[in-house]
Amino acid sequence: MCGLFGFWRSGGPPEADRLRGLALAAGTRGPHAHGWATAGKRHVRLGPVDGAALSTVVDSVVGHARLATAGAHDDLACAQPLQAERLFVAHNGTVPGAALLAERHGLAPQTASDSEVLALLLARTDLGAGVTTLLDTVAPGVPLALLVLAGDGRVLAARRGHPLHALTRREGTYLCSLPFPGSAPLPDATVTVYGPGGAAQHPLSTTASLRRHTGGPQWTR
Repeated sequence: MCGLFGFWRSGGPPEADRLRGLALAAGTRGPHAHGWATAGKRHVRLGPVDGAALSTVVDSVVGHARLATAGAHDDLACAQPLQAERLFVAHNGTVPGAALLAERHGLAPQTASDSEVLALLLARTDLGAGVTTLLDTVAPGVPLALLVLAGDGRVLAARRGHPLHALTRREGTYLCSLPFPGSAPLPDATVTVYGPGGAAQHPLSTTASLRRHTGGPQWTR
């Protein structure tokens, strides 16, 4: 099960020691590769998390520690966060029928990661209520945890079944798959968008519903 960590900057840079601690905690869930993205830059490496590399981070960031489930464990192309246009996407979970989804929506994934298909679809989606429709369509009822960094600095955090914990301080909000001092779990089956207006939350479905989507998804362009 992969590990996620992140920070949304609202008042100042993250505390370096706290952010490194979150990265190392998330790293206990994924030994095969790790990475993080901030301010339009993506850094990925094979092997366990190297927290020291995060010492220069001053803006919003999302990170990932990979436990390979799709694609070879030593394939760096599958390391996350994945980039799709101006989004960086860190995902813990599976995307059922990813190849079929890619074909159906005219996507051209460049890796063997099913998470890349989700990232490409997210790049076509309004980061808000549109994400709930997307997730309930492509992975209805499937457990997941998700962090997305948008080009404008917003951070989206979603969870259903899989854990994701948050702590808001004066400088911003810290996020991690594992609990950490002062944190609380984000509500299950929600999408939370952190942006200039604060945090906005949207509900996710907890069970599959084919009937709900018989009219076709409304999040593609």
